[in-house]
Parts: sequence; C-alpha cells; structure tokens
Amino acid sequence: MQLIRGTTPTIIITVQTDIDLTQVAEVWIYISQQNKVKVDKQLEDASIDTENKTITITLSQNDTLGLKANTETLFQIRLLLMNGTALATVASEIEVIEIYKGGVITELDELPPETEG
Repeated sequence: MQLIRGTTPTIIITVQTDIDLTQVAEVWIYISQQNKVKVDKQLEDASIDTENKTITITLSQNDTLGLKANTETLFQIRLLLMNGTALATVASEIEVIEIYKGGVITELDELPPETEG
C-alpha cells in the first residue's frame, strides 16, 4: 500500500477469514512510525460492510501530513468481537510518498472571476 502525504485516501480492508463482521464490537486501525502510533482510527471512524466483508476508513489531510516520507511505516488492524475474542493482523509495511509543498489544501474563499474570450 502507498499513501501520499496531504491527501485523503480511502482504505478498504477486505477480511479474508471466517470472521462474522456483525459480531465486531470494536475496531482499531493504526499507522505507526518510529514505534509511535501516528494515526489511530476506531469503530466510529470506520464503516463495516458485513456482506462484502470489508472495513473502510478515510484518512484526513492532517492524518497523512503527520506521516514522514521515507520512514518505516507500519499498518495494523485489531478487532474485538462481542464474545471477547481479540484479533489482530500482522503489521504490514506501507510506503509514504512525499509531496512538493506541504500544508492542508482548503477551498478557495473566492474564486477568480471568469475571463471572457
């Protein structure tokens, strides 16, 4: 997986085990660098599609700007089921790609006037 700093990527995680996603009580999705969690998303930040067995989250510009390019970056998911079973994925490495100019992109307060031609 690749993330570009300053963007708002939607991450779709397909669960490929026999876990019944209707039984998920809590979800934690972590992105860490240098042994520190930099992005921490939980159930309220995610949407779960039980039929397609997917968990979807969208990162904010601030989330991705908080990551450093060219630094070991790990992604991990943990689940707690209603019966108390705790599950986790093996942490996987993701690539963070730099942008040329940092900062949050915002909507323009006033668009330039259209030119007639």
